[in-house]
Amino acid sequence: MVAPNLDLKHPDNLQNPYPLFRWLRDNDPVHWSESLRGWAVSRYEDVLAILQRPRAFSADRFRRLSEEFRSNRPAVQDVVRLLRDWLVFRDPPDHTRMRRLLHNTFTPRELDRMRPRIQRVVDDLLDRMNPDGATEFVREFAFPLPASVIAIMLGCPAEDIDDLKRWSDQLARFIGGHQDALDNADEARRGAEDMGAYFRELIATRRGRPEEDLISLMLAAEQDGETMTAEEVVSNSILLLAAGHETTTNLLSNGMYHLLRNPEQLRRLREQPALLPAAVDELLRYDSPVPAVIKVPTADVELNGRTLREGEMVFPLIGSADRDERQFPDPDRLDVGRQPNRHLAFGHGIHFCLGGPLARVEGQIAFGSILRRFPRLVLREEHPPFMPKIFLRGLERLPIALVPAESARAAGI
Repeated sequence: MVAPNLDLKHPDNLQNPYPLFRWLRDNDPVHWSESLRGWAVSRYEDVLAILQRPRAFSADRFRRLSEEFRSNRPAVQDVVRLLRDWLVFRDPPDHTRMRRLLHNTFTPRELDRMRPRIQRVVDDLLDRMNPDGATEFVREFAFPLPASVIAIMLGCPAEDIDDLKRWSDQLARFIGGHQDALDNADEARRGAEDMGAYFRELIATRRGRPEEDLISLMLAAEQDGETMTAEEVVSNSILLLAAGHETTTNLLSNGMYHLLRNPEQLRRLREQPALLPAAVDELLRYDSPVPAVIKVPTADVELNGRTLREGEMVFPLIGSADRDERQFPDPDRLDVGRQPNRHLAFGHGIHFCLGGPLARVEGQIAFGSILRRFPRLVLREEHPPFMPKIFLRGLERLPIALVPAESARAAGI
């Protein structure tokens, strides 16, 4: 096979990274990427090994990264001051303390309590769909569903969602590895500052009047005398908002797109709704909302014949690992009944995604409701563009047509 363009930031690779991922797995599984200035690790076995070794591969790139890879720009440093307290970027013992305090926010009991609320949001959004059947799925469904759900869970008023989305988008272009990420550091700083101010005000209100929401739970959380600092509550409120909607938006939009491109699998799911849990996991594997993460070696380490130096950037390519034929039979085929399915879309080990169970529930309710209400779904743009990001993968838009059950019966569909 001829080597493809090896630039992981090239527009063609951001639109469809999978041919490059396959080439890397077969020819250079631990590859030095000039464009990313770090090691791209593409095989499932190696990616899993990195995720399983948090002491050897730190999540805290803001404190562990060598000086040569850091930016001294004031705007970047301002954003870093917010991000470095996010749970996903902390190592033990701070990660252990914060994770333990946050754990009760996503228990099976809490998720069961949220199911009726999620169903109401889904039904409301579907009720609002354009009666002629034409809809832009990302804007009208895939974004507002998880954004509304996480806002409800955090205790944010519904009327604030548009502002929260705007601020989150400003930050997501930066942390998602947008092609011009460094160029939008000023925009990311504004988004971070606005969200920080918003949550500080909301937190101050909850201190005096706690409610049944995640912010109140974080403020009240205490175990063995440990609590979260005020800034940790602010930072992780922003994390829950940003991660809670951005990745699930991508699961819903990417998932709908691939179901429409695989009509036999869509039909199979209609006929066997019991496959919904397996289908959501397969959609996560097939086109992961988080195709790569960043780790930093805490000491020099050998991996697949390469020496990864302390303080360098290492990019476990989750999107590649989840298409590795060494782990998944026929990995480029969508199979809504795939079992087993040990995908890494939610990470692994101590940094397994805290909101993963919530994303699964939202996906199951959303796809199940859409398939029940709309017996015919039509893709209106064959190749809608993906956002040009490295660490977040999602469609910019997804125009589709929905035929409601009543119209389908009238037309004999």
